[in-house]
Amino acid sequence: MRKFIILAIFLLTPLTAFAVPEKKEQREKLGIEFKLPCWEYGEESCIARFLAMEACTFVFGVNSGKPPQEAMNIASDMFVLIMQGNKLKLSDMYNQSGKIKPEIKSEAYERIAYCRDATKEALLKLYKAQKGEDSSPEMIEGLTATFGQWYLKTIEDVGVGKEKKKEVF
Repeated sequence: MRKFIILAIFLLTPLTAFAVPEKKEQREKLGIEFKLPCWEYGEESCIARFLAMEACTFVFGVNSGKPPQEAMNIASDMFVLIMQGNKLKLSDMYNQSGKIKPEIKSEAYERIAYCRDATKEALLKLYKAQKGEDSSPEMIEGLTATFGQWYLKTIEDVGVGKEKKKEVF
């Protein structure tokens, strides 16, 4: 029960109180201690939840002032450690063509939307850093609405790229 409370705090705490685990040791501890009853939810649902946590951790990292690559590294590290701590393999989230399984994608999109306000804030910062100017509200709404798709596509591209490198060597 305590771990469910920790998860609720992790996902529902306002951004101002959210702390991104900056040190590898903090992430490793969380990866070991954070367990979900995947036997109850199902493997695909657990993976979707962990992908959403990864995407939201990235967003929270950007909002806390981390450079995008550092925020992505922290989020990815958290994802891998939590997957390992729950005895799930990264390969279990991909279908034969190297894409994230549709049932995982669908649930992950819904769950990524839980951090929509934080995503909007992060995208404002990322847009300004990239373009050197503020974005229109319409642009940010569009980017926010498609953030989940972009994030999971990025993960697919990395995963498929790793598999293609294995085939070459």
